[in-house]
Amino acid sequence: MTQLTRKPVVMLNMQPSSFETYISLFSGIGGLEHPAFAPLLFCEWDRECQAVLRNEPRNATSTIHGDVTQLYDPPKASFVTGGWPCQDISSAGKQNGLAGGRSGLFFDMLRVATKAVAHTIIGENVPNLLTLNKGRDFEIVKQTLRDEGYPYIAWRIVNAREFGLPQDRSRLFIVASKQPKYAQALHAEIPLAEISAPTLNVHGFYWTGGKRSICYSSGYVPALKVGGTDNKGRGTVAIFDGLTVRKLTVSENMRLQGFPTLLDTGLPPSTLLRMAGNAVAKPVGQFIVSSVMAAKPPTGTRTGFSMRAKNGYFDGEIEWAIEHQPSNLASNLGDFLDQGSLPPLSAQASAGLIVRSVRSGSPMPTELFDTLYRLSLERGGKLQPSRSDSLASFKEMMPDIMQYRASLEGSLENTNR
Repeated sequence: MTQLTRKPVVMLNMQPSSFETYISLFSGIGGLEHPAFAPLLFCEWDRECQAVLRNEPRNATSTIHGDVTQLYDPPKASFVTGGWPCQDISSAGKQNGLAGGRSGLFFDMLRVATKAVAHTIIGENVPNLLTLNKGRDFEIVKQTLRDEGYPYIAWRIVNAREFGLPQDRSRLFIVASKQPKYAQALHAEIPLAEISAPTLNVHGFYWTGGKRSICYSSGYVPALKVGGTDNKGRGTVAIFDGLTVRKLTVSENMRLQGFPTLLDTGLPPSTLLRMAGNAVAKPVGQFIVSSVMAAKPPTGTRTGFSMRAKNGYFDGEIEWAIEHQPSNLASNLGDFLDQGSLPPLSAQASAGLIVRSVRSGSPMPTELFDTLYRLSLERGGKLQPSRSDSLASFKEMMPDIMQYRASLEGSLENTNR
């Protein structure tokens, strides 16, 4: 059966009501916003992100503040939104949790919300928060919100692929409110959009991976990340079309996050990639904020008491698991790619991926290995500085590489499962 996938969801314009005033914290380039109107205030420390926010005409009347820890007198607002830093929570970091200097800014977000007399907080972070330190950090979040007067708390993991973006980007959204209708609205039904067939002949993976899984994915890419960009602004994700391998371009990264218009800002490629990697995918953030502000009726089924389901609701006393029907997931990566001939992955990068994969034993599809092997032998052009000489290692490890290649015969095509 052919899988059907969504194209990006476009939220309908909704005019603000008098009570729909909000403050945006950790604003970045504006992913966690209402689609129709701007916040009273943005708080964002990155000056280049501030410039992007200022250049948006609809933000003309919004104030921009630079440091959430110094935001002592925010304007009164009904809602506070914010995707607070995940560096101390992410599975790729040191996992210091809320005790870390970056992820501990959650408490500043809560302080601003109480000073603004907001009745609802809309937060975003990585799913690892639910299980970090055996769930203790999430329990701190939940109990602190309740103690500060936000007893109704909902959470939900949402994937960008559910909104027509072929990027496997799952994020945890948390809504805490003084009124149950706003918290429950986090579980509103995800809207349907135009449907197209998948393009499974295009694959995405981390070309910087190999020590662990490269997250090889058919028809979509793994989550875009901030680190690992090269000096030309090319990020950590590459694509394989069966013939060659290349890195995603800047425009493709922005498109996969729902921000194609930012390409006209004149910002350097590395800056745009950093912004894309940090952002909340735009159609996802707009759905969350607009649903909560409109107090849309929830869907899903309460399946009973829970000790930490991935989707849930806390009514001030009891924690419930919420079960949603599976969504269609976008696999139409080909629709998001630039056309024309683009440079392949360098010999150095190709050899480096093979070397890391051989050393770790992490598998990859045979067809991908053969293409990387061919590219590793095409050593034209100037080599870039590297912390290790991957080409020398490639040559020295040739017997191990051939043994690794033999082990790939008959391996599953999608090795990220």
